[in-house]
Amino acid sequence: MMGLLAGLAGLCASGGILLTARGLTGVPLTETAAGRPPARWRELLRSAGERTRRNRLLAALGSGLVVLLLLGWPVAAVAVAAGAYVLPRMLSGRPARQRIDRLEALEAWARRLAEVMGASRGLEQTLTDSLRVAPAPIREPVALLAERLNNRAGTEQALRAFAAELADPVGDLIATALILAARRRGPGTRHALTALADAVAQEVRVRWEVEAERASLRTTLLVIIISVGTLTALFAASGTLAAPYGTPLGQLVLAAVAALYACGLGWMRRLAAITTGTRLIDDGITGDDGSHRRGTGGAP
Repeated sequence: MMGLLAGLAGLCASGGILLTARGLTGVPLTETAAGRPPARWRELLRSAGERTRRNRLLAALGSGLVVLLLLGWPVAAVAVAAGAYVLPRMLSGRPARQRIDRLEALEAWARRLAEVMGASRGLEQTLTDSLRVAPAPIREPVALLAERLNNRAGTEQALRAFAAELADPVGDLIATALILAARRRGPGTRHALTALADAVAQEVRVRWEVEAERASLRTTLLVIIISVGTLTALFAASGTLAAPYGTPLGQLVLAAVAALYACGLGWMRRLAAITTGTRLIDDGITGDDGSHRRGTGGAP
């Protein structure tokens, strides 16, 4: 009983340390003066409220508590909780598919803009009307772009905000072409958008091929995780073999083993990760309310 209470106290202490460290870091320096965080932090805050993330967090806390009650090993409880939170996302191909869907949406939107753009219609009117045909993955950023233009915001300012909402290098390319069109008002915008749409379509084809290869890698990783998890459960069920890990020294050894296993999984995850490239447009734009936002990347 005392060991269980000590383990629970250790978990509470660890959580307190993490919360204290988070509180001491304060507000990021990149936050706006009006209190609005930059695009990267807005995306993180939005994802923190997702139902899937909440479910993963509840599953992690529940599984960790069960392990702690059954074994009384705080290290095992933390390891199981971390695995229950991280592994579902690591084994899921949904983020990659969502990015590919967004690329397809950007390609279709850019191609549609090139088709309807002409001398009889201004750039701003074309962008505003494009909301009716905007694909679902980018409908929200396009809606915000149309709203800014309807509110008489500057075209370049609205396009920079549009690129910040997308937070994607491909979106930066399309926004850059539109910004140049807003500055020069020349006839080459249609050809530039068509060329960009063709390039994005080619990238989408390559991404689907890569994603097919990554699916086989995730299957292999799933087999490894199930095998190791099954052997670990059988080992923990044996009182004779598991008894040494109930001591403080055994918990340190278990922590080292869990750390090595986590490093191996992290290394495999890094090998399977796809870099999206560096953004081209700086998020240092002036918002509609006069606030200033900054980010990374170079301005066009």
